[in-house]
Amino acid sequence: MRTTLAKLDLHLKPTFYMPVLGLALATAFAAGCGGGSSDTGTAGTSGGTAGTTGSAGTTGTAGTTGTAGTSGGAGTTGTAGTTGTAGTGIAGTTGTAGTTGTAGTTGSAGTSGSAGSTGTAGMSGSTGTGGGAQAGRGGSTAGSGGSTAGNGGRGGTTGSAGTTGSGGSAAPTCPSNATFCSGFEDTNLPAGAVYKLNGDPATPWTKDFVVDTALKKNGNSALRVKSGGDATASGSAYKMLAVPGTSGAFWVRFFVRSDMPMGGEHNAFTKASESDEPNSSVNIEFAEDVGIAFNVNDAVRWPTGYGRLTNGSTNPYMLPANTWHCVEISYDNAGRVQQLFVGGTQLISATDYPAMATPAPPAIKIFKFGFQNFHGPNRVMWYDDVAVAPTRIGGCN
Repeated sequence: MRTTLAKLDLHLKPTFYMPVLGLALATAFAAGCGGGSSDTGTAGTSGGTAGTTGSAGTTGTAGTTGTAGTSGGAGTTGTAGTTGTAGTGIAGTTGTAGTTGTAGTTGSAGTSGSAGSTGTAGMSGSTGTGGGAQAGRGGSTAGSGGSTAGNGGRGGTTGSAGTTGSGGSAAPTCPSNATFCSGFEDTNLPAGAVYKLNGDPATPWTKDFVVDTALKKNGNSALRVKSGGDATASGSAYKMLAVPGTSGAFWVRFFVRSDMPMGGEHNAFTKASESDEPNSSVNIEFAEDVGIAFNVNDAVRWPTGYGRLTNGSTNPYMLPANTWHCVEISYDNAGRVQQLFVGGTQLISATDYPAMATPAPPAIKIFKFGFQNFHGPNRVMWYDDVAVAPTRIGGCN
């Protein structure tokens, strides 16, 4: 090397540049001949390029949530299980499962929840390349531990008792002093009843009446009166059964229903008579005639404020269609007082009715029920739990 410098020195002119050039060349040779590599990542003490920063570690996947315990069966509520201690964050240590709740009486204890899965640890960061700036940082903190274990299942709540099913309505009992009482629970003509019509006396009662098991107020069946428009009916306008009462006065109680409102033009639903003949001479009718009324030979009594009013207008008292109505009537032709109750409420008290007649009419002793068509229209009627007795029977309240 000294030889090379000497040769170079001989060729340099003028002499003024030699010291300066010598210094520059000496410096260049020193840099070119340095044979060692720089130290790695020592805060830039070496002259080399700074190391590339290490990649951050991928964050650990959180543990999946523990499955909740299934509910226990019915029974008294069990004591809830104590909540499990959460897992620590060190590489996803699994949390301790909560203790299972005490089983409720009868109900099965809840199943314990599954513990959370362990979280995946974070990846280490890559080491920085070469010397220079700080070495690459290590990976981020290891993944969090699995989530808290599922709580113990709660004990089952107490099951509610089933609601009691509603049975069919019980039929009212027949009074001990009844002269007639029937709920029409079989297909036979009720004991004590007589069927007569304006027609062939051999006509069976089933031409105009049917024991109906589909539509009834109480028990298993009711008595249906066929419509005059029914091709299987007798064709008679008078369709009634006659049953015995006590002479001169008696009470009746029955449930009645019609497929159209009751309260139109004059037609009869029931009668108190002296005989069981269709054309008897005494007939105190429970009827419709501009509303619900009593009718004796077209002398009519209505509820107060209803019927034909003194100012010439009308205000009929109607009983709705397709509804069961409980009716009580006190017939008394000896004392000439007739009373009507519907649903336990008195609607008519007709005194001095019917009017005094000379000679006195025969005493009533027969109760008739069904339908007698005077002005129409045709309709279907139903009766249930018909009772006749010398005293008030009740059963409508």
